[in-house]
Amino acid sequence: MATRIDMPQLGLTMEQGTILQWLKAEGEQVTKGQPVVLIQTEKVEYEVEAPAAGTLLKVVAQAGEELPVGGLMGILGQPGEDVSALLAASAAEPRAAGPAPSKDKHEPRATSQEPGAGTPRQPGERIKISPVAKKLAQEHGIDLATLTGTGPEGRIVREDVERGIAGKSRELRAGSREGAEPDIIPLSGIRKAIFDRMGQSWREAAQVTLFADADMTEVVRLRQAQGAEWERRFGIKPSYSDLIHMAVARALREAPRINCRLDGPGVRIRKEVNLAFAIDLGEGLVAAVIKNADKKSLGDLAKEAQALAERARSGRLAPDDVADGTFTVTNLGGLGVESFTPIINPPQAGILGIGRIMEKPVVLGGAIHIRSMMALSLVFDHRLIDGAPAAKFLAKVKELLEQPAWIQ
Repeated sequence: MATRIDMPQLGLTMEQGTILQWLKAEGEQVTKGQPVVLIQTEKVEYEVEAPAAGTLLKVVAQAGEELPVGGLMGILGQPGEDVSALLAASAAEPRAAGPAPSKDKHEPRATSQEPGAGTPRQPGERIKISPVAKKLAQEHGIDLATLTGTGPEGRIVREDVERGIAGKSRELRAGSREGAEPDIIPLSGIRKAIFDRMGQSWREAAQVTLFADADMTEVVRLRQAQGAEWERRFGIKPSYSDLIHMAVARALREAPRINCRLDGPGVRIRKEVNLAFAIDLGEGLVAAVIKNADKKSLGDLAKEAQALAERARSGRLAPDDVADGTFTVTNLGGLGVESFTPIINPPQAGILGIGRIMEKPVVLGGAIHIRSMMALSLVFDHRLIDGAPAAKFLAKVKELLEQPAWIQ
């Protein structure tokens, strides 16, 4: 009996996904649980596994096509099996608006190849790429399918992407001479998700921002004094972001009112502290989630955050890595930003912006002292949270950072 391969729902907010690449070709045998197609959601790339053993009888949705959740991507069955009924039913299903499928999407183009640069991939062959090369390609909008890998086993490396960037620049210059439109970043994938969700958040949530300056002097001293010991104990030296994450997770546990979401006609206070933190992917952000962050040690928090960031930047995040966050921290301090007002990531009710740590003159006891200060900006949905509990939460975060003796 024929079996459908449908677009899965990876998270409560997912409505559609994009076919990136078929990992198996029509007529090829597959076993149950074997990856058959690579898709992209608003947050992650995901390998969809075969729901049953059999032959891939029909690829219904081609690479580049967008489908709603539940849409038919392909059909498994026995050789010669009649699948016309499934195809007819699929034709009546709604299709997601999106770019038309391209038959040569995964065929290498001359602009990214040079004589002897590598072996072109075959249709259906999975794209192998180094994390550095993938990040560079994302930053410059390079289609991986247009590149030929020169690394081991055809792996795409940084030099291959740089050739692709050079080829794209030549195309753009030629297009400009012919009166073509300037380069446009398409609203698809992560960019489309950010466009939709941030717009929804801004329109619907009554967003209020509270500001505070945290004196990070003692945290700086603690990290300088304990950094080597932490690295020996944990195998990793926790960053300032890790220390902030730990303080925020503890504050959410001690002042849980802000750890909530809209749930039907009421406000649900979440018992779990699932801390999301923003990761820059070059073109777009993703919020990875540390589950039960308030119950983890500093070493475990640091290692999990590092692992999530590495998976995000290499395109290997799993759906569970970005699911069920209850509160988000976003840190632009490393980019030199002093303070900012982030936008709430729905359905969460709050987000904390972190600025850079700066030495500033501060009056203490009637005298001026140089202290390491950091701006905090708490944005919360005033429909769900009143100002007083939001202020108490922010005060708790500030207290925990200014008196960090509790951090072990």
